[in-house]
Amino acid sequence: MIRKQVYLTPAEDAKLKRLAQATGRTEAEIIRLSLDLLPEEEAPVLLNLAREGLLEFPEHPCTPAKAQEAFQRYLAQVGKRRLGLSQAVIEGREGR
Repeated sequence: MIRKQVYLTPAEDAKLKRLAQATGRTEAEIIRLSLDLLPEEEAPVLLNLAREGLLEFPEHPCTPAKAQEAFQRYLAQVGKRRLGLSQAVIEGREGR
């Protein structure tokens, strides 16, 4: 393990202590678990959401209209795809 020193606000420290006590874990375990649960920056899902404008950043807010447009584009793309796995399952059930 590598030792790190972090600075927390009083509210963050209180929350960390409550979580540790409630779960029976150490504060370090809570921090490690939290890091493990965070997606990697290069996560394909996050990149796609950002590309479509569905992640809200202070400098690029996502409006409901923009989210609806992105969702409609997504549905149009998905509608064009062949559902190979579903077809394979259906054929498997039919004994083909």
